[in-house]
Amino acid sequence: MKHFRWIVLVCVVALVAAGCGRSASDTGESGSTTTSTGGSAAGPVSFGTLKDICGPGDATGATAQGVTDDAIKVATFSDTGFAGRPGLNQELFDTAKVFTDWCNAAGGVNGRKLEVDERDAALTNYQAKIVESCRDNFFMVGGGAVFDNTGVKDRLECLLPDIAGYVVTPEARSADLLVQPLPNPFTDQAVGDFRWLGKEYPQSTDHVGVLTGDLATTEIIAKADTQAVDKLGWKIVYNDKYPATGAADWSPYVQALKDKGVRGLIWVGEPENLAKLELAMTNANYKVDWVQAAPNHYDDSLIKLAGQGLQPTYVSTSFVPFEDASSNPATQEYLDLFAKYAPDAKTKAALGLQAWSAWLLFAQSVKECGSNVTRTCVYDAATKVHEWTGGGLHAPTDPGKNVGTDCFALVKATPNGFKIVGVNANDGKFNCSKQNRVSLPGPFPAPVTLADVGKALSELK
Repeated sequence: MKHFRWIVLVCVVALVAAGCGRSASDTGESGSTTTSTGGSAAGPVSFGTLKDICGPGDATGATAQGVTDDAIKVATFSDTGFAGRPGLNQELFDTAKVFTDWCNAAGGVNGRKLEVDERDAALTNYQAKIVESCRDNFFMVGGGAVFDNTGVKDRLECLLPDIAGYVVTPEARSADLLVQPLPNPFTDQAVGDFRWLGKEYPQSTDHVGVLTGDLATTEIIAKADTQAVDKLGWKIVYNDKYPATGAADWSPYVQALKDKGVRGLIWVGEPENLAKLELAMTNANYKVDWVQAAPNHYDDSLIKLAGQGLQPTYVSTSFVPFEDASSNPATQEYLDLFAKYAPDAKTKAALGLQAWSAWLLFAQSVKECGSNVTRTCVYDAATKVHEWTGGGLHAPTDPGKNVGTDCFALVKATPNGFKIVGVNANDGKFNCSKQNRVSLPGPFPAPVTLADVGKALSELK
């Protein structure tokens, strides 16, 4: 039972533009395998607005651990070997494969090919896999794992930088030697979707409920949501927890929501359990004005399981929705590259998008270093990036300062699929405003720093 409690956590942890699920193949294979694909140099190649991101070149030298004349060896983390859900978050490995296949076919980065060690943490082995990466890899790129707090000190002790696909725990989210293409610090919270819901359903804001899984991490996330809407002046009339494995009977929760007069529900969990709750609500002839769910619910499983029992469920995203790919070249190019290099993979996954943005940021940073590919050079190049869209995949972010975006788009789950909701876009496809983020009073666990492990940034080589 304890193992299955973790399933929910995996699907909740990357709440800023993260998705959760398995690849279509769901192989369940685990262990550390190295993927490296070559191909004749045909580059340079661009992606979206990012020009010549990969291509041939004359970079040479064994300039750092994991760097040779011909290759750069990095690590991508995921939890695919978790026995409770084989293949979990396989899209992180799939994205690594697609990106390196595409980049290496163009000649690599300045002529050096990218090699990826797939580090399968399988939930409980994160620290051990970090130790392996400390021994072998130049960087961590485009990955993520649930229990990243268990290895963040080891990562900093060996001065291993990470350009992450997603980060989970408060201890790791703002840790040193970390760059995120879509930062999600616990110090502030995105509230653009809440502000939109408040304007669309003004009678609901004094009748808000919060329901979260009974795990420490999900409870912290619910706390952040509660503090965020409190800043907006909303009134929480119901706040409860459910078993992280799911309730055997959701009707007591439905009755409690009805008794408290909840008209808007903030849900922290995963799509399968939300679908069951919504079915129970609909069967009880109880309908709320809205359900707000995190980006991991941008998942077809919610629609398939709830069907006609869906409540009005809204999911915020910092990415251009897949449903708008035909009018956004970067999104369409992402889908096309997956169709070419991994046609059986789960293509439409938010984690895959986040990982792709991380790979782009890494490749651009490596490119800027020329032959002198050291951890210091690449990390410094990444932290100097203060306006980033992944080539047009997502709203502008500031990776260098670890500042989250104040832009959002919104999708609504319907029985016929996800539909894009108009949010008065004022910056391309996004609604952007400083009012879309609020500072939170906390307190939350502190991030781990180099000083915590007796290291200093000056020691990075």
